[in-house]
Amino acid sequence: MAESTDDRDERRLPASERKLQQAREGGQVPRSREAGHAAALLAALACVGLYGPTFAERTLDLVRGTLRFDRALTREPERALAAAAAAGAEALWSVMPLLVVPLMASLGATLAIGGLVFSSKPITPDLSRIDPVAGLGRLFSMESLIDLGKLAVIALAIGSVGAWIAAGGLAQFAAYAGMPLPAALAAAGSDLRFGIFAIAGVVVAVALADAPLQIWRFNRQMMMTPAEAKQEFKESEGDPLVKGKIKERQRAMSRGRMLAAVPTADVVVTNPTHFAVALKYEDGAMGAPKVIAKGADLLAARIREIAAEAGVPLLESPPLARALYRHVEVDREIPAALYSAVAQVLAWVYQLDQHARGGGARPAEPGIVLPPGLDPQERDA
Repeated sequence: MAESTDDRDERRLPASERKLQQAREGGQVPRSREAGHAAALLAALACVGLYGPTFAERTLDLVRGTLRFDRALTREPERALAAAAAAGAEALWSVMPLLVVPLMASLGATLAIGGLVFSSKPITPDLSRIDPVAGLGRLFSMESLIDLGKLAVIALAIGSVGAWIAAGGLAQFAAYAGMPLPAALAAAGSDLRFGIFAIAGVVVAVALADAPLQIWRFNRQMMMTPAEAKQEFKESEGDPLVKGKIKERQRAMSRGRMLAAVPTADVVVTNPTHFAVALKYEDGAMGAPKVIAKGADLLAARIREIAAEAGVPLLESPPLARALYRHVEVDREIPAALYSAVAQVLAWVYQLDQHARGGGARPAEPGIVLPPGLDPQERDA
């Protein structure tokens, strides 16, 4: 059904690649019949100009051969049928260039605008096409009015050219009667060529105007409303709300697994309030100590809380906590630049474990110094 004025006003966004591809799969591409007509006409004129003498000679030879009387053909029907078949084949091959060249030119001009498309949708039965209400809507749509106006302009232009040629050549037409036959045929042929080229010029001019018009109409029909663009984005990229909820759920599950690993940590390095990073090292199973949990602010407080409940040692080392939080992802081993600092932490944890078993005084917390450039706060400053 024809679009309403409101729908046309809302279609202000250019068509997306996906919509153009879907339209192409459905057989909807810009086409210009006038371009095909003009190409066929020009190809026919060129073919007549180049192949015309050969065609005339072959036709004349064919007529002479078929009109020649052969007594044997009257006595042998088989030979007569063979001669007729040969004459028919010769006539077909003679006229074939005049048929094939314009057809190929028309097909090439048509494909040059919209390209080659293979789709069965245009010929698929569609009951909506026989809906009388929809038919009336299409009949009185803006596109139908444009097509009607285009046909009227073409008919008026060709009729005007024909009337101009006829009015200007009336005296010449009357003079043909008093001319010798060869001279009359030559003069008539010259006037006929002029008329044909004049009409061909009109057809070509119409095609040059119609091809951009069809491309513009197609692009206009393919334009999208903001609602269509939003819906297509949802279908292709996914609903942003759903994707956001999925990502939030994934973060929650990852955070839950991370917090569940905190009780297995060897130590939690804190800022002491802003950051908390849980470290674990298994000799022989890991190449280097690994960060198994980290967080900032509220998540850091939760990590500290779980670590305290599980008896995991807490070490306040703001520079190291900041460096580990910034440079190491969860379930990743620490970089080589932090080996020395983390080794001091693990040595302190070992001494703390010995103290808990009654092995001397409680060890003092190590004063860890990081290599230059690893502390984010120092680097930012």
